[in-house]
Amino acid sequence: MAGILIERGGYLREILRLLGASAWDCQWLITGLECYQASGWPGCEKWQQETALIPNEDLLRDIEVRDMQFVWGIFSAIPVRYPREEILSHPMPDFWDTDGRSRCLREHLLPQHPLAFLEIYSEDSSTVTVIAPQPEILRPLYGLDCWTEDAEEQNRRFLALEAVTERLVRERGYGAMDAYARRNLTGLLWRGLYHHRRERPVCEEEIETAYLRLWKGER
Repeated sequence: MAGILIERGGYLREILRLLGASAWDCQWLITGLECYQASGWPGCEKWQQETALIPNEDLLRDIEVRDMQFVWGIFSAIPVRYPREEILSHPMPDFWDTDGRSRCLREHLLPQHPLAFLEIYSEDSSTVTVIAPQPEILRPLYGLDCWTEDAEEQNRRFLALEAVTERLVRERGYGAMDAYARRNLTGLLWRGLYHHRRERPVCEEEIETAYLRLWKGER
């Protein structure tokens, strides 16, 4: 089980090149699709659908030529031996759990679709998460010229911070925090302490100190 978090703004061309996707005998199930540059050129209609099943060569050709920005989309790479009917008979991949939690925010990551050997999640034109059962297929992505990080390790660190934050709120509440800080408390603490600092260990005392500043109404 493996995942890589990439801050690449929803552009997939270089990611697919480094993965060696041109050699794959696969098709792509795409769900939750929203992208830019998806009109005004021959064959663009498929990119205007929310759900699509696209041959690998068609997907790679369009992305190579157009380099579209994918705002949202889950790309499931599925071997061509599986027919359309079987692929669509399974629950479609989704960004969110039933409780509204991101499916990419788990300690252990696997492709959602049971027939997929790899999945790519593009979220809000900000991050791309690539997930595969075999870590070796993802290693070339660390060569990208942008921020990359082990997604499972980041999730473990974030979830540890979240657990401390929830305990502090239960014990002390929100104090003088404004509405924005209350809604985004965990994210504010994460960005202030550990975002892009993967070498920095998560420390309960450090989290509490930052929380208390916000609790007092400070920023």
